[in-house]
Amino acid sequence: MRWRNACCSTAPARFSARWASRSEAMSASGATDPSKPQVLAGRRILVTRPAHQADLLCRLIEAEGGKALRLPLLSIVPAPHAGGARRLLEASRGADAWIFTSANAVQHARLLCPEGWPAQLAAVGAATAAALEAGGHPVLTPAANYSSEGLLELPQFRDVRGQRLLIVTGERGLGVLAPALRGRGATVEVAEVYRRVPLPYDGAHIAEAVRACHAVVITSGEALQHLLRLTPEPQRARLLGLKLVVPGARMVEKAAELGFRTPLAPEKMTDPGIVQALAQALAAAH
Repeated sequence: MRWRNACCSTAPARFSARWASRSEAMSASGATDPSKPQVLAGRRILVTRPAHQADLLCRLIEAEGGKALRLPLLSIVPAPHAGGARRLLEASRGADAWIFTSANAVQHARLLCPEGWPAQLAAVGAATAAALEAGGHPVLTPAANYSSEGLLELPQFRDVRGQRLLIVTGERGLGVLAPALRGRGATVEVAEVYRRVPLPYDGAHIAEAVRACHAVVITSGEALQHLLRLTPEPQRARLLGLKLVVPGARMVEKAAELGFRTPLAPEKMTDPGIVQALAQALAAAH
């Protein structure tokens, strides 16, 4: 398996070059050109990410004139069997590659096993890759399709016969990678280094948030199901009709199965990509 920092043909752009240039400006400075119209002006966006991961997205929304309504649905905590995960990480230092499914997986793996990682690291998404690169690690990640499917399309994972791979993830993490890689001949182990804990809210708080917002950002299936459970019945129809941004095609399908009418996935599941998707979806709603 030959490794490099990025390998994947760029998928057809879902957003125009105008959106791409705005994205770069927002990402670099946290603000947009004041001479340009603010694409989320007057819009209220419900951001459900864990509290420690929401700041940049909220700043970008507000830089575009929107109002970010924070409603963290999940808390990220260490896995209950951290000792077993630590032993697996330490025993897997000689693996052909470690594959990380989230930035949380990177953070918690570092706490459990700070040294001795293999040279070959891969990340499902851009934020995960950035977390690895911040620690000084070169990383392989899809160039466009930030998903398990995108990673599996990379040449480095098409033929993994005889290789030993470790997937570093959370409890009940991505169920696609391990069976697919085993089916291609690899020996695959899974280190669950953190868990997601649903946060409690009373119905009145959720109802107020649903009434107030124009769109919702959800970053996991567990968070989506939790929001649906928390939402009082009188507000459920409104929730299902809101613009909903989710991470990837599988989540679009899942949201549609749950009754959401307009779920969509950004071309790139990055913070600027989410803002782009919100802007286009809300503009189309006019």
